[in-house]
Amino acid sequence: MKPKISVVVPCYNCEAFVGRCLESILNQSYTELEIIAVNDGSTDNTGEVIRRYLSDGRVKYIEQPNGGEAAARNTGIEAADGEFIGFVDSDDYIDPQMYSKLYEALCETGSDMAAANYNQVYDDGTVKAAYSTMSGRVFDIREDVLSYWVRVCAAAHPNNYVWSRLYRTDVIGRSGIRFEKYVHSADTLFNFKLLPFIGKCVLVNEGLYNYVQRAGSGIHTVAVKKNIAELYADTFQELADYYNDNHFDRFKCVLPIHAYTRMKNVFFYSRLAGIPDDETISNLAQSWKDRDIFKYFLGEKI
Repeated sequence: MKPKISVVVPCYNCEAFVGRCLESILNQSYTELEIIAVNDGSTDNTGEVIRRYLSDGRVKYIEQPNGGEAAARNTGIEAADGEFIGFVDSDDYIDPQMYSKLYEALCETGSDMAAANYNQVYDDGTVKAAYSTMSGRVFDIREDVLSYWVRVCAAAHPNNYVWSRLYRTDVIGRSGIRFEKYVHSADTLFNFKLLPFIGKCVLVNEGLYNYVQRAGSGIHTVAVKKNIAELYADTFQELADYYNDNHFDRFKCVLPIHAYTRMKNVFFYSRLAGIPDDETISNLAQSWKDRDIFKYFLGEKI
C-alpha cells in the first residue's frame, strides 16, 4: 500500500465552488488520501456542502471560529496523518494526476518537496498556462539555494505557492514552521522559512493546479484595502529576521533578489487595483524608508 497524502483545504464562505474543489481531489489517480476540510467560521452554506462528501471516508471535516486562512491551514497541519502533505484552496481545482506525479517525482529523486506548474483560470473560461522551462530539475537546496530562489521567485511566472507543492510531512514537523496571519505573501514566507530544513526540491513542468482568478478574491483586493508596499516590507523583515536569528547565513544571499521581486510585485498588484504609479511610489517611499528591505534592494551589507 502506498503512503497516505494529507490534503488540507481551508474553507471560508465558499459554498459556490468548494464542491468542485473536493471532487477534483477525490478523483485523484492517487487514492491513498485524506482530505482535511477546515471550515473557518463560514457564514454561508459551506459546511452543508462539505458534509455531502463525508460518505467518502477519506474526507475529514473540522469546524472552527473564523481565524483566517493561516489559522485554517495550521489546523489542517495539526490534524494531518499522512506521510506527505499538500494544500488546495477551496476556489481552485487540480488535475486528476497531480498527486500521482508529484509523489512519483519525490520518490524518484529523493526530494523533500515537489513543485508543479499551474494554470490561471479566468471567469470567462480562458486558461493561461504558467509554465517554466525546468522540467525534472532537482535543486539541492543546501548547495544551490540561489538558483532555486531565482527559478521560483524571480521567474516570469513566479511559483512559490504552497498549493503547487507536495511536502514530506516530517520536514514541516521538524521545522516547526506554521503559517503567519498575513493577508498576502503568507505562502512565500512559509516556503522560504522552510528552505533550511529541505534537502532537495524537484520541479515538475506540467500545469497540474488550476488557480482560479476571481475578481473578488483576496489577492485581487489586498492592494485596495491595504498598503501592499508596507505589507511586503513587513513580511520581508520577518523572513530576514528569521534567517538572522537562527543563523541561517547561507540563505541570506537570496534576500537582495527577494527585495527586487517584492518591488516588482508592489507595482503589479497596485496597477491591478487601479492605483496610480505616483501613489505607489509614495507608498514605497514611506513604507520602505529605513527598512531592511530597501537596504537589501540597494545591495547594502547588513
